[in-house]
Amino acid sequence: MISLLEAKENVPLMVKSVRSTGQGMVNIPIRGRGRRRGGGRRNWCRRFSNMGIREGVIIKKITMHPFFGPVIIKVGNCEIAIGRIMANTILVEEVKE
Repeated sequence: MISLLEAKENVPLMVKSVRSTGQGMVNIPIRGRGRRRGGGRRNWCRRFSNMGIREGVIIKKITMHPFFGPVIIKVGNCEIAIGRIMANTILVEEVKE
Protein backbone atom coordinates (compact mmCIF):
# COMPACT_ATOMS: atom_id res chain seq x y z
CA MET A 1 0.00 0.00 0.00
CA ILE A 2 1.20 3.49 -0.86
CA SER A 3 -0.22 6.95 -0.32
CA LEU A 4 -2.07 8.69 -3.11
CA LEU A 5 0.79 11.20 -3.45
CA GLU A 6 3.25 8.41 -4.31
CA ALA A 7 0.92 6.68 -6.80
CA LYS A 8 1.37 6.90 -10.57
CA GLU A 9 -0.92 9.08 -12.66
CA ASN A 10 -3.71 7.69 -14.89
CA VAL A 11 -3.57 4.23 -13.30
CA PRO A 12 -6.64 2.65 -11.65
CA LEU A 13 -6.17 2.61 -7.88
CA MET A 14 -8.21 0.90 -5.18
CA VAL A 15 -8.68 2.77 -1.91
CA LYS A 16 -7.52 0.55 0.95
CA SER A 17 -7.90 2.90 3.93
CA VAL A 18 -7.68 6.42 5.23
CA ARG A 19 -4.95 6.62 7.86
CA SER A 20 -4.88 9.07 10.74
CA THR A 21 -2.55 12.05 10.65
CA GLY A 22 -0.29 12.00 13.69
CA GLN A 23 -2.36 13.22 16.63
CA GLY A 24 -5.57 13.12 14.60
CA MET A 25 -5.54 16.87 14.09
CA VAL A 26 -3.70 18.97 11.54
CA ASN A 27 -2.45 22.52 11.98
CA ILE A 28 -3.52 24.61 9.00
CA PRO A 29 -1.83 28.01 8.60
CA ILE A 30 -4.00 31.04 7.86
CA ARG A 31 -2.46 34.30 6.69
CA GLY A 32 -2.34 36.94 9.38
CA ARG A 33 -4.16 34.87 12.00
CA GLY A 34 -1.53 32.41 13.15
CA ARG A 35 -2.73 28.81 13.20
CA ARG A 36 -6.04 27.12 13.70
CA ARG A 37 -7.00 23.55 14.42
CA GLY A 38 -8.47 21.79 11.38
CA GLY A 39 -10.75 18.76 11.18
CA GLY A 40 -9.57 15.49 12.70
CA ARG A 41 -9.56 12.03 11.17
CA ARG A 42 -13.25 11.48 11.83
CA ASN A 43 -14.15 14.67 9.96
CA TRP A 44 -11.85 13.76 7.06
CA CYS A 45 -13.35 10.27 6.81
CA ARG A 46 -16.81 11.83 6.63
CA ARG A 47 -15.64 14.35 4.03
CA PHE A 48 -14.03 11.60 1.93
CA SER A 49 -17.17 9.49 2.23
CA ASN A 50 -19.29 12.41 1.01
CA MET A 51 -16.98 12.74 -2.02
CA GLY A 52 -17.37 9.02 -2.80
CA ILE A 53 -13.89 8.02 -1.60
CA ARG A 54 -14.43 4.86 0.46
CA GLU A 55 -12.57 1.60 1.00
CA GLY A 56 -12.80 -0.60 -2.09
CA VAL A 57 -13.63 2.23 -4.51
CA ILE A 58 -11.60 2.54 -7.72
CA ILE A 59 -10.13 6.03 -8.28
CA LYS A 60 -7.58 7.55 -10.66
CA LYS A 61 -4.97 10.17 -9.89
CA ILE A 62 -5.25 12.55 -12.85
CA THR A 63 -2.52 15.06 -12.02
CA MET A 64 -0.58 16.63 -9.19
CA HIS A 65 0.02 20.36 -9.54
CA PRO A 66 3.52 21.66 -8.76
CA PHE A 67 4.51 23.92 -5.87
CA PHE A 68 2.17 22.47 -3.25
CA GLY A 69 -0.90 22.73 -5.47
CA PRO A 70 -3.84 20.33 -5.27
CA VAL A 71 -4.05 16.72 -6.41
CA ILE A 72 -6.76 16.05 -9.01
CA ILE A 73 -8.44 12.64 -8.74
CA LYS A 74 -11.28 11.00 -10.64
CA VAL A 75 -13.98 9.21 -8.66
CA GLY A 76 -16.58 7.68 -10.95
CA ASN A 77 -17.42 10.44 -13.44
CA CYS A 78 -16.36 13.34 -11.19
CA GLU A 79 -12.98 15.03 -10.98
CA ILE A 80 -12.16 16.31 -7.50
CA ALA A 81 -9.30 18.49 -6.28
CA ILE A 82 -7.96 17.69 -2.80
CA GLY A 83 -5.05 19.09 -0.86
CA ARG A 84 -1.74 17.27 -0.53
CA ILE A 85 -2.13 16.67 3.20
CA MET A 86 -5.51 15.01 2.62
CA ALA A 87 -4.14 13.02 -0.34
CA ASN A 88 -1.28 11.77 1.81
CA THR A 89 -3.77 10.17 4.23
CA ILE A 90 -5.41 8.02 1.52
CA LEU A 91 -3.73 4.63 1.15
CA VAL A 92 -4.19 3.00 -2.25
CA GLU A 93 -3.10 -0.06 -4.20
CA GLU A 94 -2.73 -0.42 -7.98
CA VAL A 95 -5.45 -2.51 -9.61
CA LYS A 96 -4.18 -5.25 -11.91
CA GLU A 97 -6.46 -5.55 -14.93
